[in-house]
Amino acid sequence: MKKKILIKRVLIAIFIVSLIPILAMSFYAKPLWDDFNSIYVAKVIADKYSPILTIFAPLINSLINYFSWQGTYSAEFLFALQPGGWWIPAYWLTTFLMIGTISFGYIYFFRVIVTNIFLADKSFGTIFSLLLLTVQFQYVPYIHQAFYWFNGSVYYSFFYGLSLIELGIIIKLLFEDVVTKKKIIWTSILIFMVSGGNYSTALVNVMILFMLMIFTMVKHKDKFIMIRNMTIVAAGGLFISMIAPGNSVRASSSVSMNPIKAIIMSFINALKLIKEWVDLPQLGLLICLIPLALLIVKNTDFKFKYPIVALGVMFGLFSAQLTPPLYAMSIIGDTRQINMYYYSMYLLMAGCLIYICGWLNVKYSKLTNSIEGASKWIIIVALVVIIIGVAHGDVHSTSFYKAASDIVSGRASKYDKEYDEIINSIKNSDAVCYVNDIAQETNCFDKMWIDKDPEYWVNQSLASYFDKDKIILKEKY
Repeated sequence: MKKKILIKRVLIAIFIVSLIPILAMSFYAKPLWDDFNSIYVAKVIADKYSPILTIFAPLINSLINYFSWQGTYSAEFLFALQPGGWWIPAYWLTTFLMIGTISFGYIYFFRVIVTNIFLADKSFGTIFSLLLLTVQFQYVPYIHQAFYWFNGSVYYSFFYGLSLIELGIIIKLLFEDVVTKKKIIWTSILIFMVSGGNYSTALVNVMILFMLMIFTMVKHKDKFIMIRNMTIVAAGGLFISMIAPGNSVRASSSVSMNPIKAIIMSFINALKLIKEWVDLPQLGLLICLIPLALLIVKNTDFKFKYPIVALGVMFGLFSAQLTPPLYAMSIIGDTRQINMYYYSMYLLMAGCLIYICGWLNVKYSKLTNSIEGASKWIIIVALVVIIIGVAHGDVHSTSFYKAASDIVSGRASKYDKEYDEIINSIKNSDAVCYVNDIAQETNCFDKMWIDKDPEYWVNQSLASYFDKDKIILKEKY
C-alpha cells in the first residue's frame, strides 16, 4: 500500500511539474476568431439593456445559431460563456478548464473501470491515468487549439472530457444495487448535454450506449430499461442537433462525401493518424503500462474470450469520430478536432493493452507471471525508450518546451503587448479601422488573421463586436 501511495505521489508531482509552463502560458492567451462571435450577444445585451440580463445570453446564442449556423446546442451555449468577454476578463481559465476536464475525465473513468469491471485497487486507475495524461498533453499536435483557444477547445476537448465523465457515471450505475431516480435524471441531463456538443463525440457516445444496451439484455438485465432510456436520450439529442435549420446553411459552404465512402475513409485515415502519432515516447509509455495492466486484470473473473472482436470494436469507435466531418465536409476535421482524435488514441491504446494483457493472463498465466516478476526491468526499458525518444529531437515538440521557451524568450509578453495594441487601436478608431496583425510569432499562439478584405469573416466578427463598420488589414510597404 505504501509503495502504491509513493508511486502515485511521484507521478502526480511529475504531472504537475510538466504542466507548469503550459498553465503559465495561459496568462498571455487572448480571445481570437469565433470567440468574438460567441460573446457578441452578451455584449449587445449588456450595452443596450442591462448587464444582469446577460445571464440569458448563452441560451439566446444557442437558439440563434441553431436556426442560422449549426445545431450543436450545448456547444453554442458554452461558447457564449467565453471567459475573456465578461466583466472580469479571465481568458486564462480556458487552459485550466480544458486540462482540468480531460484530467478529471480520465482519472474518474479509469478508476470506475478498474474497480467495477476488473475488481482492482482504484489507485491503479489513478496511476494508469496519470501516465497517459502526462505523455498525451506533452505531444498534443496543435497546442494553441488544445489549450489556449476557448471556442475551439471547448467544442472538442471539453466535450471529449465530459463524455468520459458521463460514461464513467453510467458504468458505475450498472454495478450499483439501487439506482435512484435523481441519479438517473442528472445522468440523462449530462447525456443530453454531450449529444449537443460536437458530432464526433455525440455519435460515438450513442454507439457506446447502444452497445451497453445490448449488453444489459444479456447481463445486468435489471438495468436494461435504464440504459435503453439513456440511449434514447443520447440519440434524441443527436437527432435534435442534426435537424437544425442552421446546419443546411453551414453545409452549403462545403462538399459532402458519400456515406459509405466516408465510413471506409474513416478507417483509412484513422490508421494514418495512429501511424503519424505513435513514436518512441508513446511506445515507451505502452511498455511502461504493461506491468500495471497485468495487475489490473489479475483478479477479475472476466474471460477476455474475443480479443480480435474487442480490438476491432475499439478501433471502430476510434474511427467513427472521423465519419461526421468526412461525410459533411469531405475532410477529417480542423486542427482543433484532430486534437480530440489524438487524445482518444491514448484511450484506444490503453483499452487494447488492457484487453490483450487480460487475454494473455487467461491463456498464458505462466508468461504473465514471468512478466510481472520482471516489472522493474520492463519499466527501466520503457524509461530508456522514452528518454531516447525525447532526446532524439522530440524535446522541442513537447508542450513543456514550447510554452517555457515562449515565456523565457519574451515572445509571449511581446505577443501580449501587440495584441493589446491592436485591440486598443480598434476601440479608439473611426468607423473604418485599419490595423496591423500580430507580427510576433510564438510556439503556442496564433495570429489574429485579419485580412485586407473587410468582408472576411475574421474582420467581420471583430467589426461586429467592437461596433465598427469595417476593419481592414494595413498595407505593408
